Amino acid sequence: MLRLPSIVCATDLSEGSNKALHLAAFIARKCRARLVAAHVIDLPAVTPYGETMVDPQELQARVSQSAKAQIGDILTEIPPDSWELKVSIGYPAKEICEIIRQTDSRLLVAATHIRSGIERLLLGSVTRKLMFTLPVPFLVVSGSLPLERVSLHRIETILISTDFSSESREAVRWGLNFTRVFGARATLATVIESTQLDQILTMDPQKEKAAAQKYTDELMRMLEEMVPRDLEGRVELKVLAGRPHEELNKFAILNHMDLICLGVRGRSIIENLMVGSTTDRLVRLGQFPILAVRAGLDKDWEEDDEPFPLAGEGI
Repeated sequence: MLRLPSIVCATDLSEGSNKALHLAAFIARKCRARLVAAHVIDLPAVTPYGETMVDPQELQARVSQSAKAQIGDILTEIPPDSWELKVSIGYPAKEICEIIRQTDSRLLVAATHIRSGIERLLLGSVTRKLMFTLPVPFLVVSGSLPLERVSLHRIETILISTDFSSESREAVRWGLNFTRVFGARATLATVIESTQLDQILTMDPQKEKAAAQKYTDELMRMLEEMVPRDLEGRVELKVLAGRPHEELNKFAILNHMDLICLGVRGRSIIENLMVGSTTDRLVRLGQFPILAVRAGLDKDWEEDDEPFPLAGEGI
């Protein structure tokens, strides 16, 4: 079982970025985890602080004081002693990973700023770097989501996607544990991609329907085997067909999902810039919080003897 002793929420203190704090505070409260609010001062971009040449320690002290007051105004629903602020100076992705390790955190929550295609190709983003390098799962919240969507204080429906790869198996495990923690209902889904459909549809027309049904039945059986006994009746199984990010996003919209959970497949930097991944595309659509889980996380980080508390237990 998974355990969350603490979680990190990264913010650049902008209005969009601070939206993630609402969701992070809710998860921390439900999981009885300590919340670490992290802010990284990116020295190459120090102009937002109105300085060109500054003493790093002086700047860090001033920003810490201002950030603590700003974040404290947001985190009014959790006790003051249940969260702390970490302010560091350096490259954001590297510093956030270091804060995660220092605080023994098992989850990162952060908002992302959706950029245009050209900006993303030329500049990249902290979100993308973290998504493919983090040693813990990453809950990404779009900064463009309305505040009421991320401050409803509920996660009642979860869409968990799997393609039966090692990456998605990690995501399924996290998604099912979130289902337990929040007393939620989940949909475990897989998507038949167009290439798979083409292989079926090139067969003898009289055999196509039977072959397609047999393939779907086999996928349903594989999904069913992934559902633990204690969650039977709370997890619906679905086989969708089409482009994965489009079908998952459409299903989430039609079924009012609160969270989408899926794996991150490691690719080369060039491949990710030019092609992207299902997870990356869903993040860029920006319509739902996305829990992105990489495969091969350090076992010391992801497992513990103590499980998450169940919904309503000690809360």
